[in-house]
Amino acid sequence: SSLLCVALFGQAKLESDELQSNVGQASPIPQDGDASREASVEAQKLEYIVGLYEKEASDPVPKGREIKMVSSTGQEFSCVLPTGEAEEEEAEEDLKTMVKRKLLTAFKDQCLVSKNSGYWSYEVCLYKGVTQFHGEQSEDQRVSFSLGNYRKDLDDYPQLDEEDAERPSESAESRKIREALAVETPESVIYAQRYAGGTSGRRTLVQFVCVQQRSRFDGAPGTVIEVKEPREFHYTITVASPHACVSEYSSKSKVPVPKLLTPLKQQCIYMNQGWWNYEFCYNEHVRQFHMETVNTAVSDKETKTKKTTSQTVTTVDFFLGRKTSNSTIRIHKGETPSTSYASQEYYDGTTCDLTNLPRKVEVRYVCDADTTKSRIMSIQETSTCEYILVIATPLICVNETFQPVQPKLLQISCHPSMGSLEKGDKGADDDDDQD
Repeated sequence: SSLLCVALFGQAKLESDELQSNVGQASPIPQDGDASREASVEAQKLEYIVGLYEKEASDPVPKGREIKMVSSTGQEFSCVLPTGEAEEEEAEEDLKTMVKRKLLTAFKDQCLVSKNSGYWSYEVCLYKGVTQFHGEQSEDQRVSFSLGNYRKDLDDYPQLDEEDAERPSESAESRKIREALAVETPESVIYAQRYAGGTSGRRTLVQFVCVQQRSRFDGAPGTVIEVKEPREFHYTITVASPHACVSEYSSKSKVPVPKLLTPLKQQCIYMNQGWWNYEFCYNEHVRQFHMETVNTAVSDKETKTKKTTSQTVTTVDFFLGRKTSNSTIRIHKGETPSTSYASQEYYDGTTCDLTNLPRKVEVRYVCDADTTKSRIMSIQETSTCEYILVIATPLICVNETFQPVQPKLLQISCHPSMGSLEKGDKGADDDDDQD
C-alpha cells in the first residue's frame, strides 16, 4: 500500500506538525497505578516512527495495542502501537569469551621470547607450550626444558570472576594445579593460563596484564615483562598487552564498578579546602589534616652563626573513616545516568569530641568523562562528625549505570479502517452520480 506520511515522535509526545494535522488526536490508552508510572519511565526511552497508508494493510499486522485515530478530514485509521518489548535478540557475547577470542586472535601462532632472565631464556608459545632454554634458540643447539603444555580447562579471569568461584565439575588433579599456580595480584590480571605436564612435572602460570602503550611492543601483540620461579619447578610469567585491557572490549558496560576502580588501589588522592587538607586512599581510609610551615633556627658551630630552616609538619590529624568488612560498594541509580553514583562506607574513624562516637564517611563515586584522572570533587559534614566525600572519576563511566540511555525506535503503522474505506468508496460513487 502507498505511504501517505511518515513522522517521528519521541517521549510519547507527537512532534510532527504534518502528522498532527493529518491525524488529529488518538483515543487515550488506558493506564493506571504502577503500570502508568512504569510506562511513563519507559516512554522516555522510546521514539516512534509513524507511517500513514492510503490502503488497508495487506501484510500481517504487527503485534501491539490497536488504537483508532481520525484525520482532520474525518478519515478513520486503525493504528497498531508497539508494546515496547524488544524481540528476543541474539545473546551478547560473554565478556570472558570475548577476552579469550581477542587474545587468541592477537597471539595466534605467536611465540614470545624473554632473554633477560639471567642464565635462562624463556619461550612462551601461547595456547601451546612454554619452554626454558639456554644457548641458541634453535632446538638442536640449546639445552631446554618444557615448562608445561597449555591446559584450557584451567583458564582464569581474575578481574571478571567472583572471588572463590565454585567449580563443582573440576577434578582433584585440576584443582591441585590451579591452587599451586594461584594468581597473586588478581586485581591487575584480566586473564591467566596454566601450563602443566612439563619436564619433571614443571608447571607455569602465564598471566596477562594491561599496558596501553602499543609503541612498547614494536608491532607485537605483547611482551614478556617478568619471569619468576616462586618455588621449585613452578613458574609465573607475566605478559603485558593492550589486548589485556578491559577498555578494549565493547561489553565493558557489564564490568562491575569495583573492578573498574581497581586502578585506584595503592594510591591516594588529595584536596585542599581552606584550613583543612583531605586524603583519600581507596579501600584504606579517608583522612583530614592540617599542615603548617615551622621555622627552626640552627646554630653553626664553625661559623658561629644561626641558620633558619623551614619544615612542613602536620599539626592536626583525624581519620574520618577506615575500610572495614562492611565497606562494600553499592550502586544508586538516579533518574538519569548523571545523577547516579556508587557509594562505599568507611567506619571507625577518630573518636569525635562532640558525640564520643567514631567518625564515619560515605564515599560517593560519580562519573566524570571529561577528565583523565580521579579527583576529590567535594566533602561535606552532613551531621556532626559524619561526612560525604565525592570522588569524580572517569573509571566508572563505561559501566552501564552511567551510560546515556539510547532511545529505542519503534514503528507505528496506521492503515485506513474498513469502515472508512467503505465511506470513501460510497462518497466517490455519489460524486460520479452527481456528474
